[in-house]
Amino acid sequence: MAESSTDQIVTVSFFRYRGFNKVWGMKQMYGARAPMRKMEGMEFYKPLGTGSGYGYSIWPDFSVYGMLGVWRDESAAEAYVQSALMDEFKSHSEEQFTVFLRPISSRGSWSGFDQWRVSSPDPNNTLIAALTRATLKTRFLYGFWKMVPRVSREHEDYPGLVFTKGVGEIPLMEQATFSIWESKEHMESFAMQTFHGEAVRVTREHDGFREEMFTRLQPYKSLGTWKGGSLLKGYLKPQYQ
Repeated sequence: MAESSTDQIVTVSFFRYRGFNKVWGMKQMYGARAPMRKMEGMEFYKPLGTGSGYGYSIWPDFSVYGMLGVWRDESAAEAYVQSALMDEFKSHSEEQFTVFLRPISSRGSWSGFDQWRVSSPDPNNTLIAALTRATLKTRFLYGFWKMVPRVSREHEDYPGLVFTKGVGEIPLMEQATFSIWESKEHMESFAMQTFHGEAVRVTREHDGFREEMFTRLQPYKSLGTWKGGSLLKGYLKPQYQ
């Protein structure tokens, strides 16, 4: 697929902090909202806390925070990663990783946002990412979180999983998972052949979701490193060094 400058672009960024900078990172859950709203071409954003371990986790990871951005086009996404706000994030964090993606399908909404402009996937790029999120009804919190440890364990070392991180705004109640897979087949295998699919089914049957969303995206470019390496090296053509 030829790249189009008018495609809607999604960025998912993660920042790793040490020492007192962990407090600074936590404060950006609120402090970064105003500058994000002022970004040219911003269509939707979410500051993200993260869970420890793989996938969902009831225990926060106070060393890692993230930012989801949905941008009008690629120029707006590029302006974000070159902005003064991003420079400030970099100055306080010891490691940063940003992946650029195009939405290819979606259902549901996140805080009412459902204005995804889907693109046709590039057939020469097998990578696929999933952004799944849910707001849980209070009465089903215990039932959902009781199932989480098993789902999280199944993420670990699952074939074809490149990256996964549990994210969210409000601990326990508003949760999401961002994952990158080597192929659609690997992602669907996990969703259909593990307890993950059963947990979602049970929650829906008990009307435990107040709001949910499942969006598939195709990563096409990345910046930075994670755990000292380039996560998408070998999957995508090098874009930045």
